Amino acid sequence: MTYLRLKSLIKGMLVGDNVIPQDEDTIIALVETALLTTATKADSLHLMTLSTTADVLRLAQGDYLIRMPVPPTLDTDLVDIDEELTPAVARYVASYISAQKGGIHIQAAERIILDYNAKTWEILEQMQLEAYAEGVADICTSAVSTEWTL
Repeated sequence: MTYLRLKSLIKGMLVGDNVIPQDEDTIIALVETALLTTATKADSLHLMTLSTTADVLRLAQGDYLIRMPVPPTLDTDLVDIDEELTPAVARYVASYISAQKGGIHIQAAERIILDYNAKTWEILEQMQLEAYAEGVADICTSAVSTEWTL
């Protein structure tokens, strides 16, 4: 999702409440805070890395690290997080601005993150099982080869 689209989503979430600030620097700061909050709670596949040279935010599952998301500055910039997590980012920003529904936006963001993490953990677990099976298969293959050559 582009930064412009994210701002439109936030505006839509705030209908009948406070409005999104006009100052672009303020919006960028709010989005950056929401990205950090989301990346702290979600195991974002987009932000996952094995590189120790990356600007690391925290540890993830296994040997993975979660890198710092890069905040958007131009309307055409893509939001630096998984597409499925951009509604959570928008909800967090809306919670910072809202006078009436801050708690509702936070609950919605956390529900999105919980659902996303459940899917991510399934994917990572499946990848680990496949890697383990391939490792065992390699060991079995070499053992069988050794047996036959004896």
